[in-house]
Amino acid sequence: MVRGWLIAASLLVLVSGCGGGDDGGAPRAASTPTPRAERLGGVAGATHRSGAGKEKQAPVLVFFQRQGAGGATLDTFTVRRDGSGRLEKRYGGAGGRFKDLELRRGALPRLRAALAKLPRTGSTLTRGSPRPGGAQYLLRYRGRTFTAREGGVVARARPAVRILDGFIDGIGVRRVTRESATNSP
Repeated sequence: MVRGWLIAASLLVLVSGCGGGDDGGAPRAASTPTPRAERLGGVAGATHRSGAGKEKQAPVLVFFQRQGAGGATLDTFTVRRDGSGRLEKRYGGAGGRFKDLELRRGALPRLRAALAKLPRTGSTLTRGSPRPGGAQYLLRYRGRTFTAREGGVVARARPAVRILDGFIDGIGVRRVTRESATNSP
């Protein structure tokens, strides 16, 4: 009995897909892509677009992450090519603080000069055996990812790491342009 129903349902699906097939060579409407506003739930022809009124951010110059300095923290700083930045401080599951910032005049050229001195080969910027318990760094620049440990950063990378680490602590930052937090009262 069940097999009979399955066969009948299969035949029904098969037959419902047939519809004469020959359209006599009639012209078809050209396929046009669905406008973005419609895909986002908007109305066709509407002028509203997602992100309207938001400034387009400059491309990222460098991303820097510091983990473990002063407890269970994960601090990141993204520097954009126009001298703006974003600081994200996360506190081991207890939320975080997020700030959009402007760098001080002269900070961006100093950072660019320091980044230009980074080693061209390898992915680690650590030499020797740094003391345990220090911060760990991750740096992304020009498609490459570098890692380092506090107390063992190679000489060529120290200026860039020092500048970026300072940005996390507010050194070289001109002003906060926007601030938000999670898990705040």
